[in-house]
Amino acid sequence: MHQSPNSGRTTTSRVKTLLLHVQSNHGRVEADAFLLKTKLDREYLEDETRPLPVELWHAALVAFASRWGRDAITRTVRAVVHPENLGVWTRVLRGAPDAASAFEQLDQYGGDEVLTDVWQTTHVEPGRWRGRMVLRSDLLTERDGLCLLARTAELSAIPLLFGLGPGDVTVLPGDVERSGAAHELEVRWQTASTRPLVLGSAAGLVAGTAAASAFGDIGHLAALGLLGGISAVGATGGALLLYDQRRRIQSRSQLIRIQALERAAALRDARERGSKAFHSGTVIAGQYRLGEKLGSGASGAIWEAERLSDGKVVAIKLLRAAVAHDTVAADRLRREASALGLAWHPNVVEVYDEGHLPDGTSYLAMERLYGESLAKRLQRSQLIPPDELLPIALQVCDALGAVHAAGVVHRDLKPSNIFLSHAEVAPNQPFVPSSVSDLPTGERVKLLDFGIARVEWAEPRLTMMGAPLGTPGYMSPEQEQGVEIDGRSDLYALGTVLYECLTGEAPPARTSALWAVQTQVESAASGVRRASVSIPDIWQKLIERAMAPLPRDRFPDARAMREALLKLAEPMEQSGT
Repeated sequence: MHQSPNSGRTTTSRVKTLLLHVQSNHGRVEADAFLLKTKLDREYLEDETRPLPVELWHAALVAFASRWGRDAITRTVRAVVHPENLGVWTRVLRGAPDAASAFEQLDQYGGDEVLTDVWQTTHVEPGRWRGRMVLRSDLLTERDGLCLLARTAELSAIPLLFGLGPGDVTVLPGDVERSGAAHELEVRWQTASTRPLVLGSAAGLVAGTAAASAFGDIGHLAALGLLGGISAVGATGGALLLYDQRRRIQSRSQLIRIQALERAAALRDARERGSKAFHSGTVIAGQYRLGEKLGSGASGAIWEAERLSDGKVVAIKLLRAAVAHDTVAADRLRREASALGLAWHPNVVEVYDEGHLPDGTSYLAMERLYGESLAKRLQRSQLIPPDELLPIALQVCDALGAVHAAGVVHRDLKPSNIFLSHAEVAPNQPFVPSSVSDLPTGERVKLLDFGIARVEWAEPRLTMMGAPLGTPGYMSPEQEQGVEIDGRSDLYALGTVLYECLTGEAPPARTSALWAVQTQVESAASGVRRASVSIPDIWQKLIERAMAPLPRDRFPDARAMREALLKLAEPMEQSGT
């Protein structure tokens, strides 16, 4: 899987903080202008718990700082804990009776979506916290310090969650670790103190002393009594002020907790309503804006989408939330992402990203292809001439060679999973084949759909379903039997695909029971020879070997089959076929 070296993830709350601050201090027009620069929309930012690439957060900080200055980032403290931005704080507030406890739970900020920074507490006491912020990787987006400024605003906002004033944040000298950059930070904040009580007592003492001096002629004892009485009244007043202060703080803290819980419930309800259908313009995972729907099925759909970070057009496979909760269905998407990441090759569709959305929907972002599948081509033309089939077969062998070298067996090779994509050709520049494996039309073969590929870590769940994995007619005998397979099973499937392309007929049926009895297999008549459309002799021999019932009688690997295919090129050129 090929991602940018700066890849990291955070939540939309961090961009929403900037938007709320701008809207509150500069108005809606300025907020809309700022929003245009973020490449996001209000609909996506509405849910502050949604995932967002760090690059987009940093780009928003750059746009904010260029308009209002770097120091303005530290003044966004109130927007960090705005009632419409509290969804990311629910885990921090859960089980935290005071600000000191909340600082200790900073690793819960944003939930599982924040995959960039890690918080470590080194010291905590009432009114003071000290800790370290360690980056998971050395991100380029951290070098200008804008993200750090935003984090200081977040730290300063934590006491506000408990009805207190904002904290004072100090960034101490940091260091660099193997795991990435680390910053030492300290936060101090004013807690509910005995200050009103002390001030009240002092005021009472001053007032009592003045009164005693004024009435000193009534006697020494009377003066002392008057002094003590007024001091006591002052202390009582201070205690009442202290009680009122603490009551106000507790009231504000409780209100914020209620708002956070209500916000979390509202977001959950919105996600459940919104997960029922995606539409053009929807932003997925903070990175991809959906465009045209390319296809759909019972489990989900494939959409064209724009990657917001660079405008690249990709394809997004979405597995519906209800289906994604099914273990086997989720495993299929995970194994497809894993297999494609392991087996990168120009003839294998490239995968860029995979993950899940807050509502449970799984997604897979991959290369957007233009063209048609081999199945569509067969449906339209019925047959594929040998001279057109040869470069297709050679490129499939190249793809299988890379797949098998990565320890992956496709297990579902068939015409619908072989895509004939348009090659990227410069305008007005004709396509010139560089080798016999290039398609004359400027197309490139792409191997698709690794949903049931054999990937070692993912084997248990799918292989225990009690049924063979694959498409009947294209499965090798051993695959139909459900026993151990290797890359030669894919070569068998490629033989069936070649047969179908040359004859326009489905591959000949062969009972898998023959595979278990060697003598019967060896005496069985060749189904290839019974084709209603004559297959050229040189192709017939190759296909018969690829479709041999026993794996040991097939080509040992994709490279050997490719070499055999190359030998077909010379007779074809001589005969003009």
